[in-house]
Amino acid sequence: MAYTVKATQRTDVGKGKVGRLRRGGTLPAVMYGHGEPSLMLAMSTHDFDRLLNEIRGHSPIVDVEVDGQPAQKCVIKTLQRNPMTGGLLHVDFQKVHADEKITMNVPVIVSGAAEGVKQGGMLDHVLRQVPVRATIDTIPEHFDIDVTSLKIGHSIHISDLGRADLEFALPLDSPIVTVLIPRKLTEAPTAAEAAAAAEAGPAEPEVITEKKPTEEEAAEAEKEKGKGKAEAKGEKKEEKKDDKKKKDKK
Repeated sequence: MAYTVKATQRTDVGKGKVGRLRRGGTLPAVMYGHGEPSLMLAMSTHDFDRLLNEIRGHSPIVDVEVDGQPAQKCVIKTLQRNPMTGGLLHVDFQKVHADEKITMNVPVIVSGAAEGVKQGGMLDHVLRQVPVRATIDTIPEHFDIDVTSLKIGHSIHISDLGRADLEFALPLDSPIVTVLIPRKLTEAPTAAEAAAAAEAGPAEPEVITEKKPTEEEAAEAEKEKGKGKAEAKGEKKEEKKDDKKKKDKK
């Protein structure tokens, strides 16, 4: 469907004059592209605001008709709004030739009630827009995706769109929508795991045995033990000598 914007060429520039245009219900705009001189435009703010509502969910491609001349295919490139009121302040249109490839984000419209959601999963709309590169006449207004048959843990990818005529700026295996597995299901064991655990029975406790020393290790231990006793006896003799010296001094 073609959307047409009617505009007139304006000569009023400058903050004061543009402000008066806005207060009078006129939206200032500019149209540029392909190295051609930019055109300063003016259009009805009310009419353009209504057009934006009509193309919501569609690609921002419009026909701009200036002073009754043949319409120019354009992309709504930039919208400037009042940060306080949200009202429109300015719009930029970029001219596009019919045979020219451009990159644009195409909206995704999801329909249907996913089977996986009915089973307890959660639908995750990963990509609400898909970036494509193609000629302006090839770019679709939007992508329609029916998720009715989508099961838990399954996804619909860019490759499932079936548009070989379009170049995609993202990998073809990028998910657009997916049904997430509920956390309670990921934490619980599967039926096969539960059956295997029951068949195996209770796990046996780990038995820790003490390693028996070899003959060489036993002999070495006895030697160290005897050496320790000898050192202890020597220490006791030294202590007795020290006690005797202290008594003689007294």
